[in-house]
Formats: sequence, structure tokens, C-alpha cells
Amino acid sequence: MSDAPVLDLTNVISVSVLPTATALGVPNVNTAALFTQEAPSGWAVDQAYAIYKTPSAVATDFGLNSSAYAIAASFFAQTPNPLTTNGYLVIIPRLTAPSLETVQAAILRMKDVVYFFAVLMDEELATSDASAFAALSTYVKTLKKMFFYCSSAVSDLQPGSALDLIRQASQSYTRCLYHGNALLNGASVQQTQIFAAAYAGRALSTDFSGSLTAATMHLKQLSGITPDVTVGQTQLTLAQTAGVDVYVSISGVPELFTSGSNDYFDNVYNLLWFSFALQTAGFNYLAGTNTKIPQTEEGMTGLKDAYRKICEQAKSSGVLAGGSWTSPDTFGDPESLRRNVLDIGYYVYSQPVVQQVPADRELRKAPVVQIAAKLAGAVHSSNVIVNVNK
Repeated sequence: MSDAPVLDLTNVISVSVLPTATALGVPNVNTAALFTQEAPSGWAVDQAYAIYKTPSAVATDFGLNSSAYAIAASFFAQTPNPLTTNGYLVIIPRLTAPSLETVQAAILRMKDVVYFFAVLMDEELATSDASAFAALSTYVKTLKKMFFYCSSAVSDLQPGSALDLIRQASQSYTRCLYHGNALLNGASVQQTQIFAAAYAGRALSTDFSGSLTAATMHLKQLSGITPDVTVGQTQLTLAQTAGVDVYVSISGVPELFTSGSNDYFDNVYNLLWFSFALQTAGFNYLAGTNTKIPQTEEGMTGLKDAYRKICEQAKSSGVLAGGSWTSPDTFGDPESLRRNVLDIGYYVYSQPVVQQVPADRELRKAPVVQIAAKLAGAVHSSNVIVNVNK
């Protein structure tokens, strides 16, 4: 046997195993936070919130007679509901010292502590403090969150009311509801936000990875909510004008009746998911390489393909659909834009890299990617004409 030194194999072959880049997930748009005036029992002294997936757990912490339990039970009672899409309810008690914390201040305190997409509360703020309600609505929009709120004051259906002012300000991230019937918590105390929680529980349930899963809230039924006997044709017309959704009996069948005056819920919800998904896809494409994305057409093709996958997902779930491009605004090749939107529901374009402004290239910015997308919309009503021949 030779006594020659044994040399390491790395003199010939060197292997490096590169780690897989960690990808971001799309923010969960099927989550909500309840900001409550009630205090829990059994929490740690410094505990600021708790995440719930069952109403029984809320009953344990807040009591069967609490508004928190009544709201949570309504949220989870709907079919489908956020639990079917990995959603949850966060309950965040408002601070009480030196005085009761506003909901807006509580959101600011907690928004970077625990994630939630929607906001619920346990009081009728529009009735007690219309200016605070308007400010809260504006603040929620800046955070790209949604706010579900119900009023029991029929005056809030009138022009110039607190809810109508939300419509006038195009604050479509706030979904205004009205229910004049008594909705009671376990202690038989009026708690109108039970309706808001039921609406949110039914609404925040879309699995955007599925096929034809996108939904509208119009003509949907809510578990545990009775039709509002205070809404007749006059009140319904006012609600439609003010952009307020109501729960009524249509020929004896309980149904939600929605208004598009402040846009429809599904348009707002779907487009927020769409923007979150595009943002996440772009980040994951840029961060998912151990080298770099070249500032070339090849690199831009990869980036646009990441965005196209989200467009395809939106099309599959029913958010987008092929149709005519009716906007006067076009970009890229107008003929290609109209053809692609008609055939597949979207068109993705970026300016050629060679035409990029040198200053942007030096900053390593990608050319702006523009997407034309056609919403699938929804059918909410129908007129029928019958021609009879004898």
C-alpha cells in the first residue's frame, strides 16, 4: 500500500449548497381585530391581545354575557367564514388609563404588533362622535385595511348623515351597515356590531387560490341575524343612495341588500388582495435569487411573469375575466392591450429597458410595469321581457 499523502477531494471538486431564499406570504385578508371596551380575565398582566379561532375561547376570557363573546360568536357563525381560509379574530382591549383609548389610537399601538386586515369595534361611534368616526375611517384607509361598522340610527340613512359622508368622501374601505332591530349581547344589552361581525365573517372568507371562489355579498344570508323590520322601501332607497348595506326580507327570504354607491364590498376586498399579492410576488422574485436579476429584457420578462401568475390566480378565482376595455387610457400597444383584456382579462407591459431613463437605471430601478385588468363584476338584478304570441 502506498504511503503517499491523501489529498482532499476539494482540490478537484468543490461543492457549495446554497440556501433557499425565504419567500414572503401574501397578507391574510381574512383576519379581523375587535377593539373592545371590555376587560378579559385570566390574561397575563402585560398581555395586549389574543388570537381566537373559536367563540368558546372568547367566552372563557370575556364571559358568556359579554359583547366580545356575542360579536365573536356572530363572526364565527357564518358559512363560509374566515376559519375556512386560515383566518382568525384578534381581540384587543382598549387601554383605560388615564382615559379610555380611542379605537384609532389602539390601532396605531397594535398595528405592528399583530397582523389584522379588518377592524371591528363594540360601540356606535358615528352616533356619539361623528368626527371621530370620520377620522377613524380615513385612518383605516391609509393602512389599507377595512372597517366594518353598523348603525342602528335610521337618521344615518339620510343625506348628510355620518354614514352618507363616508360615501361622499369615497371612503370605500369602510363598509357602512344599518340594522334598526335590537341585536343583544348575552346581558340583553344592545350591541349593533353583532351585525357588522356577521357581515365581516361572511365577507372575509374567499380562498383566492381556488377556482371561482370570489363572491359578492348581495343576496347572501347571515346566520343568527334576523331581517330588519325597520327597513321598508323608503329606507331601502335611502340606504342605496347612502352606500349602506342592510339585511331585509325579500318575499319572506332573509337576504343582504347591498349598495354600490360607495363601491361594492367585493371590489374593494378583491383589489386589496390583488395589490397585496402583486407586491408580494414582485418582492419574492427579486429576493429569490442568490445572484441578481439582470437589468435586461430577460430580467424584466421574469418579473412580469411573476405578476402574470397573480393575474392568472385572480382570473381563476373569479376576480378578473375577459371583457372589452372601455377606458380611454391605454399603454404599450393599444391593440395588444384590448385583445389581451378581451381574451384573458389582463395585459402586462413594461417600457423597453433600452428606453429607460439613465438616472433610474443607475438607481437599479426596473422600468415601470403596467397592468390593465378587467374585473369580472357580478350580476345583482335582472329585468325580464316576455313577448307572448297567440
